[in-house]
Amino acid sequence: MGMKDRESTLDLNEGENTEVLLVTTRPVGASERENHLRESEIRSLIGTLGLSIVYHLSYTLKEENPNTYLGKGQLEEVGEYALMYGIGEVIIDGFISPRQEKIIEKTLGLPVSDREAVILSIFFRNAHSREARLQIMKAEALYLKPRLAGRESNLSQQRGGVRGAKGEGERRIELERRRIDERIKALEREIEEVRRTRATQRKGRERSDVYTFALTGYTNAGKSTILNRLTGSDVLMEDRLFATLDTTTRSLRLGNGQKVLLSDTVGFIRDLPASLIDAFSSTLEEALSADGIILVADASHPDAAGSFNTTLETLRDLGAEDRIRLLVINKIDSYYDDISLAYLRNRPYRKVETSFLTNEGLDDFLRALEEITDEAFEDISLTLPLDTPIIGELSRQGVIRCVDYGEDSVRVDMRIAREKREKITGLANANPAGNT
Repeated sequence: MGMKDRESTLDLNEGENTEVLLVTTRPVGASERENHLRESEIRSLIGTLGLSIVYHLSYTLKEENPNTYLGKGQLEEVGEYALMYGIGEVIIDGFISPRQEKIIEKTLGLPVSDREAVILSIFFRNAHSREARLQIMKAEALYLKPRLAGRESNLSQQRGGVRGAKGEGERRIELERRRIDERIKALEREIEEVRRTRATQRKGRERSDVYTFALTGYTNAGKSTILNRLTGSDVLMEDRLFATLDTTTRSLRLGNGQKVLLSDTVGFIRDLPASLIDAFSSTLEEALSADGIILVADASHPDAAGSFNTTLETLRDLGAEDRIRLLVINKIDSYYDDISLAYLRNRPYRKVETSFLTNEGLDDFLRALEEITDEAFEDISLTLPLDTPIIGELSRQGVIRCVDYGEDSVRVDMRIAREKREKITGLANANPAGNT
């Protein structure tokens, strides 16, 4: 099934309702600062969708109601305010089960979206490459499948808001479920094709001894700005969450002559649904397969330490923490507070402080990349007979910088991965007249 055959239920703002009521919950014992940061983040996510928060209700949630998520009195109050302000949709900053969603929507007589639906919607809007759109369509199908049963017809017609047009009421549930299963299988086949292509591309990079870096970090930390500034690329840069989702890879030649590839990966966020991490697994494979990870921390973020730790925990979950080679403390020209900055400065990584908007720290950043690649590669010279047959093989094992022909020998200067030195010197020594 190709993308042209697919109309997403996550096509946003197609309906008339763009005004929502926001419900946030406060964990018992959470500080006012923590609550404020969580509220600011969901507001930014909703604003990214172009939706307007007409009213906001916040409740302390001692424990989650298994049926309605919120307490009975809290849910009644939500309904009263939604009716009072004529609001067309309720967004709850939490993860609502399909059963809870069904009961809440029936109680309120309004569509309800949770945090996962909001992030899914943003991902769908900002995914442009074939790969990213395939991934988000699969994530959407997995999200919608358990939510088909029991929908009331008045909630199944076309509507705006977070999830857009539905239309399930026009079909039998079982038929739609089978269609979603078929869609998921077809999408998985296409995604597997993309993964095979990626694997082939990675093998090509390994053969040419190019050092690969993956830029990772919290969403809006400045990864795309770094890529653009260093490589003259034109990756979208906007001051909003998840401005770009598509993996972009660009090449860069360092001052030490080493060619590197920089890949800009999808940004992380607090409480990113596990299904979305799985959905973008092939995108995140860039981080898993890169020779080194550049972790970009946003010093201007109100919770710079927390956003750094969220990124670190996600990389740890992916098994990629040991690939971190450089911590970039970015936006240093507008850092938020001294405590968070000191926290980042004390992390146990090689680090540089930058502002890629003002070019502050740019030279330090490039020197750090040179140091990292110098640790992984070395320059060697081989003296070989004029009729040596191994020049072609050497070019496949490293980067030949110079070939100098003398009267009875040829000198080859080349840059190789340190781990290949034994193999290459073995090739040279196997040549009867060769020596290193």
